Amino acid sequence: MSDHSTAKGDTVSAAKDKYLIVAIHQLMEGYGWNGIEENFGVESHNMVYIKSESHLERIEIKAHVMGVFLNVSFLGISPKKGTLDKALDFNTQEIPKKFEISKYVSSDLKILNEQRLRNAIAVVIKQLEMA
Repeated sequence: MSDHSTAKGDTVSAAKDKYLIVAIHQLMEGYGWNGIEENFGVESHNMVYIKSESHLERIEIKAHVMGVFLNVSFLGISPKKGTLDKALDFNTQEIPKKFEISKYVSSDLKILNEQRLRNAIAVVIKQLEMA
């Protein structure tokens, strides 16, 4: 994963969540999901991914900073097949995850516990595709 260690002081703590969400983005793309929409905000981030070999129409990631945590919702969206899917979002599966930012990004903005993060993302993708 990329090393983006350029910020200092308070900027570092404010930027840690961005480094974590970029790492998640890179992992998603590493697993073959193409990012078609990325919105990296101040306290929330939204991304959309597609993969031609998947039965899912797309995976959406919505992440929000909540104190020392990055709360991430992974949404697996299947193609809408019937009236109930269109009316009630039965075609959407959500898996929430909570990442303690300091466990995954060091104060010098390096990714920590990369294998644990990689495994967490792989499991979420597998769960969404099996639903």
